[in-house]
Amino acid sequence: MNFTIYNSFEKNYSPKKNAIGFIRLILAIFVVIQHSFVLNGQIDPLSSLGLTSFGALGVDSFFILSGFLITASWLNSKSFLNYIWHRILRIFPAFWFCLVFTALIVAPVMALISGQIIDLHFIGNQATYIFKNLALNIYQPTIGNLTNNLVEKSLNGSLWTLFWEFSFYILLAISGIFGALEKRKWLLIGFTAIYILCYWLDPCKCTFFLKFFTNKSIAILPYYFLIGSIGFTFRKYIPDSTFLLIFCIILWIVDIKFNPNFPLNPFFLFYILLWLITNLPVKSIERFGDFSYGIYIYHFLIIQTIILASGNYVSAWEIFAITVPISLLMAYISWNMIEKKCLNLKNIFNGR
Repeated sequence: MNFTIYNSFEKNYSPKKNAIGFIRLILAIFVVIQHSFVLNGQIDPLSSLGLTSFGALGVDSFFILSGFLITASWLNSKSFLNYIWHRILRIFPAFWFCLVFTALIVAPVMALISGQIIDLHFIGNQATYIFKNLALNIYQPTIGNLTNNLVEKSLNGSLWTLFWEFSFYILLAISGIFGALEKRKWLLIGFTAIYILCYWLDPCKCTFFLKFFTNKSIAILPYYFLIGSIGFTFRKYIPDSTFLLIFCIILWIVDIKFNPNFPLNPFFLFYILLWLITNLPVKSIERFGDFSYGIYIYHFLIIQTIILASGNYVSAWEIFAITVPISLLMAYISWNMIEKKCLNLKNIFNGR
């Protein structure tokens, strides 16, 4: 039976006028909050309440929204090459600039702060940090001994998610080539397989999957991404309801408090996010720039530098207060100097 819901998200969600930019900015701030605490050796404020952490909430939500948006991007792309080119432009240029900025600017500053000598070995480490990490997988997490006295031994521990995100872009495109996104039953079959993998088998206990996933937090990322993808595909069957929003918020809070591994939690979170991006009166914030990506890829590095410079004598909230404006500045520079200019090249492969 083919039916639609009158007040569905297909009818109410506008691809060009929505609150996605605002929500992603808030989610990036959530991740900054967690890292301000954790890298300072303290417990995340949400975790201290027995709930999920700010960081987990931010990253999980990012992947849900990414699945939603990237599915739309694939379905609207003129070709596979056009789709991949758009995704490369969105992820890689700013990431590469971040690597270069880290190696050539931040690393010498951190070395000066910590009293390390910038010798040939250090310079060699600067070069390998850039080239080993170019493909998103962070094979070299630090430069020299810069992080020896820090809680986290990676200069920029936020970058690990980018490899998985881009991998999902590729997998989604492959699924699209075989028609899985148009034939909804195959999308549901794929989702069921990932659900079983994540919540029944536990990939971290399966030797075959150990080579792909280092912990279950990473293993469930495709689950969140696919929920967003399914949500976009089935959006005409999902009612836009304030009552359902309240219902999902209550269930989500109760479940993450008392049953955090309940496999329906991501569905509740997806509905909350979908309602917010559709109905919040904060529209088209992107006209000022899309700063969430820049905040995400720079904040961790900034926090590490602050902690190293302060000798760990500042509070987590002080670190947060210092990090946010600096991260916003770097995000502004990244958007206007790198991301925006590269995105102007996105139509090169139109029709190919």
